[in-house]
Amino acid sequence: PFPNIKSPELQEKMAYLDKTMPRIDGQSPGKALIENLCMKAVNQSIGRAIRHQKDYASIVLLDHRYSRPGVLQKLPGWIKGSTQIQKSFGPAFASVRKFFLGKKTFFGTEEH
Repeated sequence: PFPNIKSPELQEKMAYLDKTMPRIDGQSPGKALIENLCMKAVNQSIGRAIRHQKDYASIVLLDHRYSRPGVLQKLPGWIKGSTQIQKSFGPAFASVRKFFLGKKTFFGTEEH
């Protein structure tokens, strides 16, 4: 859900922020805006996938930018500890499979 940085409206917002605001931890305010817009959408999606304490889901973020420490810090605290970073599809798929096999074992075959 990274926004389209070619959008004229977003370009204007970024330019305005970069002119009027100081850099934040070495990052331009315009770039911080992009990252914050993205993470707002990601966090909303996570909230839709996992709705209550006994609910579970596998959330796969397929973009190398999600492995950046600054981006990972913007994930909800309750999910940060479960986050895994895989460099390729094979290990990522194996992790998802292991996750769901563990849930099947824990919950059995009945629906929840």
